[in-house]
Amino acid sequence: MRILTLLMLVSLPALGAPQVWMGASGGYTHIVPDGSGQTSKNGYHLFLDASAETTTDAWTLGLGAGFFYSRVYSDGERDFPTEDPDIVREQRNLRIETRAGSAHLAARYRLWDGHLEAGLLVRNLFGSSLSFSQDKDSSQSKIFLGPQVVLKTDAQSAWMQRVDLSLTTDMNVPKRRVYFLAAGFALGRSWPVTETPPSAPAPKEGERFEEVLADKVINFPSGKSELQEPAATFLKELGQFLKQHPEHWQSMTVEGHTDKKGKFDYNMKLSQDRADAVRRVILDQGNSKDRVQAQGFGPTRPLKDGDSPEILALNRRVVIVFTINSREGRNQVSAEIKRLRQKYFGE
Repeated sequence: MRILTLLMLVSLPALGAPQVWMGASGGYTHIVPDGSGQTSKNGYHLFLDASAETTTDAWTLGLGAGFFYSRVYSDGERDFPTEDPDIVREQRNLRIETRAGSAHLAARYRLWDGHLEAGLLVRNLFGSSLSFSQDKDSSQSKIFLGPQVVLKTDAQSAWMQRVDLSLTTDMNVPKRRVYFLAAGFALGRSWPVTETPPSAPAPKEGERFEEVLADKVINFPSGKSELQEPAATFLKELGQFLKQHPEHWQSMTVEGHTDKKGKFDYNMKLSQDRADAVRRVILDQGNSKDRVQAQGFGPTRPLKDGDSPEILALNRRVVIVFTINSREGRNQVSAEIKRLRQKYFGE
């Protein structure tokens, strides 16, 4: 528990998008006695859980609560010195049910761009009796601990799915060792965190300013440089505005940026091809090629370091760097880009 708490505290400054999950898991229950004359038991169990999670670049941290049900069978709780068939039959068909509330904490390390996670699961079961035997248990809380592996879909989607596998064992059930081998499925909802950029200072004559066009605005198919709609129409209208108002700007440079996945040389060429594709649309509207440049930077200028899908998407972008003539020019160009974003992307 102390290790889990420490991991959460260390990661708090880099917390990402919150996620809420609803799911069910269940599987095999095995109970091993401590040699006091009791027999082993086998059966099944079920967890119904709701949980909240958040991510960092490297970790997923979660907590949740729900309901637990278990049914186990045994060949007898004790050795009875009798051959009475009724007693023998009753003991050999012994069925023990346990119902309890459940709370859990999880800390998992993120692998494979966040699709695969592996870590520690801690469960706390609480109820009137958690002995998993005929004997009543005075303790009303039991701790279970063990590894967990989770495979999930892309966290960039609003709705997500995941499957998980865990093996937990009790830390304080008396006179026995209880094992839960469970597989589960859950549906989740995420709310990506969007950061509002700070207001830019008033520009001076000839000053540069940037317009960052994220992956969802200037979008390309994976590994290609062909513009997709509505990005192509967005750029066409922007180019027409710049042609009609040359007094507002001196020059512009289109910068292409990729994430760090793949080979470096390939990403450098891909970013240049994508920047050239954007420049070509601006020039096709009649703007001077001497005023519009393009340069690809590949993965060399990330906005943020990390391997999560959110960070990789953030680093895939097109940046248009304007050199402007006046404050009025800055205001007019920014207002037009804002209008086109609202028109085509609802921003």
